[in-house]
Amino acid sequence: MFFTFDDVVRLSKTFKRMPCEVSEELRGWNWSEPPILPPYDVKLYMSDVAGGFCPTGRIAYLRHILRARERPHIRLTIGAFIHAIYHEASRAAKAIIYERGDELSGAEFRDEFSCLGDSVVARLSERYGELRPELRASIFRSLWGYAANTYASALDRFRSRSPYMSVDGLATMVVPMTVEYPVDGSLVGLSRTLRIDAVLLPAILVELKTRAIKHEHEVALAGYALAFESQYEVPVDYALIINLRFDRSWRDFKVYERIVRVSDALRDEFIERRDRVMRIVEEGIDPGLPRKCSPYCPYIEVCRGRPGYMAGPI
Repeated sequence: MFFTFDDVVRLSKTFKRMPCEVSEELRGWNWSEPPILPPYDVKLYMSDVAGGFCPTGRIAYLRHILRARERPHIRLTIGAFIHAIYHEASRAAKAIIYERGDELSGAEFRDEFSCLGDSVVARLSERYGELRPELRASIFRSLWGYAANTYASALDRFRSRSPYMSVDGLATMVVPMTVEYPVDGSLVGLSRTLRIDAVLLPAILVELKTRAIKHEHEVALAGYALAFESQYEVPVDYALIINLRFDRSWRDFKVYERIVRVSDALRDEFIERRDRVMRIVEEGIDPGLPRKCSPYCPYIEVCRGRPGYMAGPI
């Protein structure tokens, strides 16, 4: 979850044992030719295509045609809070290393990182005030402490391997990823302001999930890969889903990794879904309700006439 350069090496070795050949016509840099070429001049959000909420694509109709108001389920708000902690931890770790990397031990890093957490949780509490203070504090302490231990150990480990490493090199070894990575997906029919949860060196796309993993999440990674390839012309053959699952107490959690081969089949599936949803938006077609709606869908109140969120703090 909080990756270090040792994780990059581990994953790279694993990828070599999982061959993934991708056809040239299904690379994102071929965005000007079918099948990558978008059939309509419509720009979609990733959740329109592969958000895991609505198999019929009605969420795009509600969002782009009816302009319906979203009402996020409280579990999605918890997920957003966890994502914010994930992003803040990476940023804070880099900031501490850049400021004091030449003289900082792992123990000193852990102390500074822990102290910095007070201001971070205060700032996040303003954004996520609908969550109970006890819940916010429990989740934050668990994740922030985990990040502190991970990065402090990595700092000592990499410094012992190369005591004369530059501060920039040390920061890259300890935190070899960029969070909230911006990608312009417009060339493949997606939003210009896509955000990938993290990109791990050299070009491993990472998505963090706090609910059960669905096939749609893998399809979404194929879409992100196409967008990344269209902008940077760098091949993306593998991606990673991190599933973070807290227990009922919201104190303890487990982390599961799923490696995704961004194969031809997954790319084809994304393109088919994208083209179908683009037609819904372009022609204003209501595709109707699915047989079963996700209880987490932010539009369930619009479609089913009942709240799709839990009012009040959890």
